Amino acid sequence: MKKKILILMLVLVLSMAMFTLFACSNLTDLANTIVNNTTQVEGTTNTGSSEAAVTDDSISATEVSQDTAFEITTEDGTYSQKNNIYTITTAGTYSLTGYLNGQIVVEAGEDDAVVIELNGVTIEYNQDSPIKILTADSVDISAQKDTENVIKDTRSAKTVDTDTLGEGAIYAKTDLTLKGKGTLVIEASYNNGIHTTKDLKIKNLSLKVTAYNNAIKGNDSITISSGSVVAISTNGDGLKTENTDANKKGVTRGDITITGTASVTVYAAGDGIQSAHNFTMSEDTDGNSPYVTIYTGSYSGYTASSASTTSYKGVKVENILTISGGTIDIKSYDDGLHANYGTTFETGETGQGTINILGGSIKMVVYSPITSTAGGRMGPGGSGRPGSWGGQQAVSGADAIHADYVLNIAGGIVEIDSSYEGLEANIINISGGTTYVTANDDGVNAKSGKTTPQVNITGGYLDVTVSPNGDTDGIDSNGTYTQSGGVVITRGPNSEMAAAIDADSSVRINGGTLIVLGYGNVTRGTGVNTYSSSLHSSGSHSVTIDGTTYTFTNAYSYGRTTIYSNVSVSA
Repeated sequence: MKKKILILMLVLVLSMAMFTLFACSNLTDLANTIVNNTTQVEGTTNTGSSEAAVTDDSISATEVSQDTAFEITTEDGTYSQKNNIYTITTAGTYSLTGYLNGQIVVEAGEDDAVVIELNGVTIEYNQDSPIKILTADSVDISAQKDTENVIKDTRSAKTVDTDTLGEGAIYAKTDLTLKGKGTLVIEASYNNGIHTTKDLKIKNLSLKVTAYNNAIKGNDSITISSGSVVAISTNGDGLKTENTDANKKGVTRGDITITGTASVTVYAAGDGIQSAHNFTMSEDTDGNSPYVTIYTGSYSGYTASSASTTSYKGVKVENILTISGGTIDIKSYDDGLHANYGTTFETGETGQGTINILGGSIKMVVYSPITSTAGGRMGPGGSGRPGSWGGQQAVSGADAIHADYVLNIAGGIVEIDSSYEGLEANIINISGGTTYVTANDDGVNAKSGKTTPQVNITGGYLDVTVSPNGDTDGIDSNGTYTQSGGVVITRGPNSEMAAAIDADSSVRINGGTLIVLGYGNVTRGTGVNTYSSSLHSSGSHSVTIDGTTYTFTNAYSYGRTTIYSNVSVSA
């Protein structure tokens, strides 16, 4: 907002002075865990955030004894052996058992389908990828029912690029499917855990991946439709795609899809999920819903103290992010959900910077300095507290949901327990769903961008909480606010400079109900009445709107209550 420019300039000047003073200070370590070579990876307590860092040991596998001979069997395929290197050369099904200090290589025909069954096997290798797939039409790796399997890439952390070495513990240059009703634990101290340059599918499997860099990477796409997946990155991202050229159907590659009965837990030093194109989370055709949990930065107990990532968002996309079903729980040190606008893909398509919330349940804790809206330094190595200059990235704060262009909320339940700004986009459209926002700065902010900033409310329920003190706005549009339906409760300071609702152009209500706790300069349309009430004190309150009673709680006391509605209201 224009009224904040002078304040922001002062903050910038002071920040530069502080940066000069503290630039030579040592970074504060927030997490000290780095990947090791055991199947149980322990974490440390995060000392920089308000909550302890989280770890997970729900999936584990017992390694096969080194005294157990390795065996590969097949009835319909062929392979060769040279010392401890086994090379699969034709289509077929191959069963692996025992302990192997060596490598499985797939060099089959371009039209060959290869199935690798893991029947209680431990494979570790310190020279290259333990499983390296070079040629085939497709490869399935299946952990057989009731078996425990371990793949360990024990190379030292990657320092230079090389074309001869595999990029992950399981590395493929083909379409790759990981499946089965057994357990697979992957440890990768070199680079990525699982990495295919093509499409990656995961289903049914109990899978745990711990990697130095990206836990799970499918350059063309990642699809998880069932099973239980734990993805841990100590220095990089959790799930990641890369390519944005066109597939055989002419559709841009780079999507990440989570659906069905998939249960996915991500611990990442960087972004939890980073999609080069789209991210979609939805129910499957049978109505099954996925469950996703994401911890980034120092919320993850596995983040290495030396991690040098500069982005630690929950889910980040370069085009469109859509959630229509399932449950996603995010604790991030950067934006919770984020969509970039303007990225040019290999197809020539341009990123739309759009987030669609159509259904499901979303809950977020996004770290933001509690005692100041000036921001701090967030992520591994920094407390984020005012005056603390440790950490990887200087930030003004993290948004819970940030779309560079359009944010649409049409359904579902969104609960933002903490954030710097709650909802931020150039255009914000709310037509349904139930949304709760708690923010340290603006609760809802329509920012400058491609077009005139807009907040458009046509339905749904929106409940916004910010402090009654300081330079904060409950709802702030750098353009217009227009409401024609729905119920909105917005709180904020009781002044023109900082308010419960504010717009550079106009705040207009033509229908629905708008409850303003604090100051708001609102223009009423025809048929919209103003109601007097006292709902602005701290504590629990009830209001009946057109026969429906809503109960809400104020964490603070606000200056006054003004209600605008085209239907009957009593409190």
